[in-house]
Amino acid sequence: MHIPAASNSNEDLLGYHTECKLSPKMYERVLIIDDSTEIRDFLAEYILEPRGYRVLAAANGLMGLEMAIAERPDLMITDQQMPQMTGLQVLQKLRERKIDIPAILMTGQGSEETAVAAFRLGIRDYIIKPIDAEELTNSIENALRENRLQKERDQLVDQLMGSNSQLQRRAQELNVLYSVGKSVSSSLDLEEVLHRVVEAAVYVVGAEEGSLMLLDEERGELYIRASKNLDSKAQTMRKRVTDSLAGTVLQTQQAVAIGNDSPTERTHTALLVKSLIYVPLILQDKAIGVLGVMNYLHDSSFDSNDTRALSALGGYATIAINNANNYKEIERERNTLSAVVKQTYDPVIVVDSENRLLLLNNAAQNAFAISPETAIGHPITSMIENENLLYLIRGNQDDDREHNTKVINHNGHAFQARLTRIEGGSCFILLRRVEK
Repeated sequence: MHIPAASNSNEDLLGYHTECKLSPKMYERVLIIDDSTEIRDFLAEYILEPRGYRVLAAANGLMGLEMAIAERPDLMITDQQMPQMTGLQVLQKLRERKIDIPAILMTGQGSEETAVAAFRLGIRDYIIKPIDAEELTNSIENALRENRLQKERDQLVDQLMGSNSQLQRRAQELNVLYSVGKSVSSSLDLEEVLHRVVEAAVYVVGAEEGSLMLLDEERGELYIRASKNLDSKAQTMRKRVTDSLAGTVLQTQQAVAIGNDSPTERTHTALLVKSLIYVPLILQDKAIGVLGVMNYLHDSSFDSNDTRALSALGGYATIAINNANNYKEIERERNTLSAVVKQTYDPVIVVDSENRLLLLNNAAQNAFAISPETAIGHPITSMIENENLLYLIRGNQDDDREHNTKVINHNGHAFQARLTRIEGGSCFILLRRVEK
């Protein structure tokens, strides 16, 4: 279940009911820190209380910090942007006091920096608004379940704390990748996507520099398309696929990691790095580029977990790049079609497979008194009352042949309407003026 995102009003944000499956009463206390009364009430009344949780609430970050210190709840659900103190500041203050309370951070604008900073402060999950009720419920239950298990482990086997800490760190790394992946995949702007990927790669593995190189197939070279902390000269460098470490990664489709004790750094790289990871960007079994991170000053090498993390991020990147390219192509075709149709003297109407209005030119607007500002995206049945035209659109939906009918508009003008089905279920209607 998903809280609607079409409107910015609080009524639209919270205007639905969830079906609650009651769990055994657990009596855990959950502290909600959010400056929105509607969100606090929604979380309490529709998610937490029906499942047996006891709810504490604070209207700002400072009040939430004081309540967390005094009450020591089993879980905190905190917003990021709040008066007096942000969610991250609350977590930081608790950490400085060595108070460990499981936390879920909610934010209206997700970013890699916020995600990484939050998970380094020990949060259990990272939720991007608008709130998905099912996702938040699972996150709450998982966080509290993990907290109960943690307490049991602490009581029964203190000697396992070291290994448990290691497992917890790995889980947090995976959560960082998941949150960053959601952020990266949500954008269709290619430039923004590429820079987000590189910034995320640098943050996730703690590198000094990062770059994303794409393949120029005609020249057989990799060129830097996005970078983090690279100087201007490095940003213009190209690497031949046949004579570079990055090229080898592209050709073999295998990740490579080198450290300060590896001979690879002198024989295959133009710059002397102390540690480096290259992972291929693979889309539909084809390598399209290489994602890399480097350290020039730090002596510490990257480990296998860093390589796996970067590979996972590379997977998100290829999907996002493909989505952005597809969207750009669709937009180009749509704009071209729209420009052509708008110049057409005859009325033209395009609807999708569910008869929602996609496009109409000026002639169609005048012929049927439709305003595109209020009509686009809505069912044509709510915009047009002409029965002959509606019958033409509704009828023969599984028939790919052209269909014709005569249509008389509200001004008494007669048109011969011709409907052509388009692959995917949309249809194109062209109307030509005729005598009655």
